[in-house]
Amino acid sequence: MFRHIVHCCDFSVHAEKALDVAAAQARLDQARLTLLHVISPGLPLLPGESPLEARGKSDAEVARKLDEYLHERYAPRLEGLAWKPALRRGYPSEEILAHLAASDADLVVMGCQGLSGMGLVVLGSVAERVSRRAPCSCLVIR
Repeated sequence: MFRHIVHCCDFSVHAEKALDVAAAQARLDQARLTLLHVISPGLPLLPGESPLEARGKSDAEVARKLDEYLHERYAPRLEGLAWKPALRRGYPSEEILAHLAASDADLVVMGCQGLSGMGLVVLGSVAERVSRRAPCSCLVIR
C-alpha cells in the first residue's frame, strides 16, 4: 500500500512509539523509511546536548553526527528495512511539510506530542499543522 514512509523523529516518547508503528508498516508494505529530524532554533540536535553544539557546525557535520546517533539508537529496531536519515533546520511543521512536498512520501508518521523548548506541547501545534496540510496520508500516534 505505501512505498515511502517518513517518520518525524524528535526523540520524544511519542515519536518513539510512532517509530515502531512506522517500522511495522514499512515491513508490512516493504516500503522505504526516512527518519526526518528537524533542528529547531534554540533546541539541541540530540538529547542531552547543548543547543549551541549544532549552531557552529556545517550541515554536513550535523548530518554525520545525526546519522551516527540514529544508527546507534535505532539500527536494531530497523533491521531489514531500507531506511535513511534526513535532516532539516528550521521550524518543525514548515520543514516537515517542505520535506514531504519535495519527496515521494505517501505516508508521514508522527507522535501526537513532541519536544519543544518549553517541554511537551499538545496536538495542536506541529502534529496538527502537518496533518492538516500534508500532501500525503498522515498517521498521528498517541
